[in-house]
Amino acid sequence: MEYLPKPTQEYNPLETAAWYWLAHDSGLGLRRAKAILTGQISTRNQSLHEVLVMGATYWGSALDLSPEEISLLEKQYQGLDVVVDKLAGWQLEGIGLLRWNEPGYPPTLRSHLSLEQQPALLSYRGEPGLLDLPAIMACADTAPKEEVVAWTVQTLFELAGEGAAPLAVARAGLDTDIVKAMLQVEAPLLLVLPRGLAEYQPPGTLRAELEAGRVLLLSPFDPEYSPPAGKANPMLPHASSFAQALANALLLISPPYPQNLTPEQPCFLRPDTPKTVGCQQYYTDPESLFLALTETPTAAAMANVPHPPASPQEVPIPEAAIDPDDLIDQLSALGNVPEAMKTRLRAPKSPPDPI
Repeated sequence: MEYLPKPTQEYNPLETAAWYWLAHDSGLGLRRAKAILTGQISTRNQSLHEVLVMGATYWGSALDLSPEEISLLEKQYQGLDVVVDKLAGWQLEGIGLLRWNEPGYPPTLRSHLSLEQQPALLSYRGEPGLLDLPAIMACADTAPKEEVVAWTVQTLFELAGEGAAPLAVARAGLDTDIVKAMLQVEAPLLLVLPRGLAEYQPPGTLRAELEAGRVLLLSPFDPEYSPPAGKANPMLPHASSFAQALANALLLISPPYPQNLTPEQPCFLRPDTPKTVGCQQYYTDPESLFLALTETPTAAAMANVPHPPASPQEVPIPEAAIDPDDLIDQLSALGNVPEAMKTRLRAPKSPPDPI
């Protein structure tokens, strides 16, 4: 597997704009742009913005471009100013872009994806410090049983209490149940969207948690990408693969298991769940799994501390996936349920917002 050199460049809005322009507005196409960013920018530790401002006569040798490519970039170059303004507007909306040669780029993506698969620009909205928390993603079949959902919610809650961050994809099924439950108990949450963040308006509950710093939205796609209306989202499988690669560990709920498991990605198995080829490390209790993950910085772990809302109107609570008392009974049968979680599950609920 190929790997990029160790990241060295710090955040620079003009550099980020240059990367976005090359990838999406230069006319070269994303594949060719990523080849340039990998081969001529990252490995040579060059600044793309500085190369571009030096003029077309310098582009050929610095970026290894053909005469036809140089001519194309000259025609599109004026559009770079438009991109700078666009990214500034996104920043005002709380949307940021993270280049793959910046120190904050998730190391799991470098370990679990090839260079061709790694997004050159990762878009986010929310508290980027949550990326310092080890992410745990639950994987199951399309329709797990209610008791399996209850076990999954309880386990993720325990892991969040240890300092991890539940990771989910914005899609129907188990992920929706996880998101609702984690928002309800004010646990940290990483949520991958199969669309561009600039084309997505978070509902009230999710927006409140974003503002509180407990949620981070992530997308590997162009912030302007919007899936076709009335059709299945063609990017959902890519978003799922991206989320799996982002995770520090996988919570394997039930077969069929996900493909492309990597040896360095620990697998947490639900009791009596069969092992699978691909995982070389297995854990069966939250404490052991968490101790096997990267140590969590104190500042980032503070996001795990529950904070009661100032008023019910400021942080609306979504409706639980199942009846709270039924859920508590199911969780109690599986182990001790913290009193704080019981209190939150029984709290008055306002109508839920769709994810």
